[in-house]
Amino acid sequence: MSVEHPLAPRWRRLVSLCYESLLLLAVILVAGMLFQLMFSRLAGTPAQFAFLILVLYGYFAWCWRRSGQTLAMKTWRLQLRNRANQLPSLWQVSLRFALCLLVYAPLIPLWAYTKHVPDMKWLLWPGLVWMALPWLWALVDREQQCLHDRLAGIRVVLLPIHRAD
Repeated sequence: MSVEHPLAPRWRRLVSLCYESLLLLAVILVAGMLFQLMFSRLAGTPAQFAFLILVLYGYFAWCWRRSGQTLAMKTWRLQLRNRANQLPSLWQVSLRFALCLLVYAPLIPLWAYTKHVPDMKWLLWPGLVWMALPWLWALVDREQQCLHDRLAGIRVVLLPIHRAD
């Protein structure tokens, strides 16, 4: 029987997300470099973008299925659990990743477009609102869970501090 942990507060999940973005930057840079070394003719194509998405999916699916935590989540003592208080299934992990991708992936081309067309910088504001939607949902959710977690049947819990005696 698994121990029931309290749900993680929003601020802790948001700080973990910021830390995660720094770690993902390193993962993407290394994966992009490897792709360019192995497939130099395909560099900068949709094939490279698809490869990077697969690398990110592999990273998250492996971490979330193995321990329910990424490195950033371990640092902030967060863990993914399903409604039965167990580690999420591969289906739940895949659904959570797809929903997060749906929210965050459109921001990449939006940012690139506004970088090259300065008159369209105003588009960044609707993009930021789009990015904030799952977090705005957490303000009204009864368990303060983000929309992608609610739809995937996942809860983000706060683990206790382990003390070495």
